[in-house]
Amino acid sequence: MDSSSALPVARGTRELRRLLRQAVDLRGLDLEGFRRWLAHQLPFWESDPAFVQRTRIRDLRRAHPELRALERTCRRATAADEASPQFARLLQIEEELTKAGKAIAGLGAALARAEPEAQPGLRRKLAGFQDRQQTLQHEQARLTQESLPRQELLRIREESRQLRSRLGLERAEAELAELLRDQGHRSGHSGGDFEQQTLALTWQHIVPELLGSARTGATARLRVLTGVGLGAARTELDQLLIRQPLRPGQPVEVLALVEVKRNLNDVAHGFRRRQENLAWFTGDTAHYDPKEYRTRYFRSGHFDREAVHEQDGEPFVFARASFRHFRREPGQGPFLRRLYFITRTGTLAGVSAAALARIRHRVATDERLRLQDDASLRELLHWCQSLAEPLEAPDVFRLYCSVPGRARQVLVLRRE
Repeated sequence: MDSSSALPVARGTRELRRLLRQAVDLRGLDLEGFRRWLAHQLPFWESDPAFVQRTRIRDLRRAHPELRALERTCRRATAADEASPQFARLLQIEEELTKAGKAIAGLGAALARAEPEAQPGLRRKLAGFQDRQQTLQHEQARLTQESLPRQELLRIREESRQLRSRLGLERAEAELAELLRDQGHRSGHSGGDFEQQTLALTWQHIVPELLGSARTGATARLRVLTGVGLGAARTELDQLLIRQPLRPGQPVEVLALVEVKRNLNDVAHGFRRRQENLAWFTGDTAHYDPKEYRTRYFRSGHFDREAVHEQDGEPFVFARASFRHFRREPGQGPFLRRLYFITRTGTLAGVSAAALARIRHRVATDERLRLQDDASLRELLHWCQSLAEPLEAPDVFRLYCSVPGRARQVLVLRRE
């Protein structure tokens, strides 16, 4: 473990092999192994209030099959409504009413803070939208009166709403929505903290490694750029370590690309995307689809012109030559050299964090799932394994271990 920083960082072959030894790779689990994995996960999931709330909603729905029956009836009524002659116009009216409602709200707010001389004009606009809203509502009522399928759908929806309210389902779902909002706010704050930590790690570990025994002052022209997109599609890069040119306005020299992943199971997603990006940056046309990269700036879909990234008011020019240090491993292997990862320690699962979230969500919400039943559990296992991509994080770590020296390019932030 490196000790030059206050942040506990591990890197190298030994660290990656430790993570691989401790992995529980869902892709290779049998039924009993999967059962043990779930038993290990459940206590962690159940410490999440949102997971617990989802299970309450699931159990409530399980206990009241009449709700599912009513939902099936509602789906049939929806299909009948969509086939009715009035449906297209009713849908259009709903969209126009939404726009009118937003306009009325906006004009009302503007009128409340407007100067006296601006108020008459705003009142006229507001009255116009209110008249339009009333006209649409009258037409909506008339078409609804003419459409038996729409009337039936509205009746069933109201019956469903009353049942959901009586069962406490509406309240439970509102509580879940509040929990998810709170989690989203907390996640945003922690994400910003992690990004700041990784910038420090780049300067403390990656920069000295790349400069080696360079003379004092060698860092004067170095910058770590963040969120670099260069006006291209699919290319927002977490960090680029660059050296500025001696002559202003000339292209920079990219020394390293640093991909940051809070969850180590997402390393593979970053790796796959950066392989494609580096092919694009270096002109390796056999390994990217130019149609995916076409923008107003890169009309050909190729990196065939200079592009500028601006950070802190300073422009940085990039050209294909900026990426000259990036080469594939021998034998048309992947781009590993100078492609760094910074992530946090954890358990490799063989699927991404998003896939793990989908698994957790299904376990909490699937009303048909019975974890004690082998057939039900086997179906869940096969579904989980179907979420895996051809290349996942354990495979990426093995790649970095397979080439001498490359494993040090994965920095793992340990828990303090």
